Order: sequence, then C-alpha cells, then structure tokens
Amino acid sequence: MNKVIKRAVAFLAAVLVLFSALPGVTAKAQDDGVLHTDVQVTGKADNQKVTYTLKLDKTTVSDGRVAVFYNRDLLTLKKDKEGIRFTEADVNKEFVSGEDTGIAYAFVNDSAKSVSGKLLSLNFEVKKNLPGQDTVVKTVVYGLNNEDEQLFAETTLEDTITVGKAELKAPELKTLTQTMVGVNVKWTKDTNADGYVILRSTSKDGKYSEIATVNSGNYWDILVKNNKTYYYKVKSYRGKGSEKEYSKESNVLSIKVSKFFGLFG
Repeated sequence: MNKVIKRAVAFLAAVLVLFSALPGVTAKAQDDGVLHTDVQVTGKADNQKVTYTLKLDKTTVSDGRVAVFYNRDLLTLKKDKEGIRFTEADVNKEFVSGEDTGIAYAFVNDSAKSVSGKLLSLNFEVKKNLPGQDTVVKTVVYGLNNEDEQLFAETTLEDTITVGKAELKAPELKTLTQTMVGVNVKWTKDTNADGYVILRSTSKDGKYSEIATVNSGNYWDILVKNNKTYYYKVKSYRGKGSEKEYSKESNVLSIKVSKFFGLFG
C-alpha cells in the first residue's frame, strides 16, 4: 500500500510540474539510446500529413514525463495515441512552455515494469496554401525513471521536416529516340509534380504547341513525318483546372525523323 501511495504522489507531482510552464532545456538534436523519435511526411502540396512516433527500447520504468512541441501555424494535431499502458497517465494537448506549444504526456506505474514499443504516436495535417519550408518537431524528455534511478537525463530531440508546396522544378529533357512507332521523349521527374506537358515545334525558336499531357517521365510521339526535324521541351504542373501551376520550361532537344520501313509519311 505504501508503494501505491508513493506512486500516486509521484504521478500527481509529475503532472503538476509538467503541465505548468517549464523553462527551456539545452537541445541535443540526436537520438539518445533509450528513446527514439521518427517523423515522416507523406503526400504533397495541399494534401500532406505528418506521422510522429516516440519509441522506447526495452527497459524497466516506473514513471516518465515528455512533451512534443510543434508549430501550430503549420501543423494541426488530428490524433494522439499512447501505446504502452501504465497504471496512471495524463495528456495535455494545450501544453505551453515559454514560446513553445504542443502536447505533453506524463505516466506512472504502481511498480516498475519492463516495457518496450511505441510510447506515443501523433498524426498531423499540414495546413493548406503554405509555401515550402522547414519546421522542427521538438521532443523534450523531462524525466524517465526506474524508481529512484534516472534512466534518461533531461534533454531535447529535434526532427526537422519540410512541409508545404515545394517549388516545381523545370524538367530536364534527357533524350529523344526514334523508334519504329515514332519519337520517344524522356525527361527527369519531379516528385512534387502531378504531371507534365509536352511541347513541340518544327523550329527551335518558333511557336511550340502542346501535343500531350502525361504523368509519367516519357512520351511516345507517333504523329511525326519523315525527313522533318522536330524540337521538344517539357514543363511540369501541379493542381487541377484553373488552379494548375506550372514550372519553367525544360531545355530544348531536336531530332530529325528518318523513314523506318515505310511507317512514316
């Protein structure tokens, strides 16, 4: 019974300390052996999501206090999940420490136990219409203990991620290759693009016409004529309809079509 009371008092103290404003700590910006952070960004443009996990190596713990800080102007917390089960746990989604805002998590056991796995999982949505930029997700560990033994010194782990609309890059036109079915056009792809527009002209500085829109990194142009020289360039795009935005145009390459077995007019 004395141990239960001791643990309850420790948990109450942890919550009172953790959920009040705390001074900043010196950042180490690295994994520290027992706890590990992982932050992943998926999707692109205005449909990005961020997944955060805090994992604990197998160890014997009695109590702990952590907080995860993030920029609320960029990220919206949609879901939080505590993986390892403890006797008592408390979450504060409106935690503030100085100028930092985030979510705090405190836990305690009736007695120390050996555990491992995901301590905390968070899912965020990236706000829309943001220019591409870096932001830091900061994990502050205020304490991790096995009874009176400190397992993890007070420290900070920082993960830098890139969110928002990255600038579309101009594709690089790589090769033009004549085949029996026409001209194969190949270019570099941009993971931030939704597709590509192929443009063609019969003179380098003449008028270029849009001949196709594709989402791959190559195009087969079968509407070519024998003994004619064609000039190609490509631009990438993102979005739909009137909201489409385009990259700068690629370099220009040319090819003179030669007759193959009467396939070209």
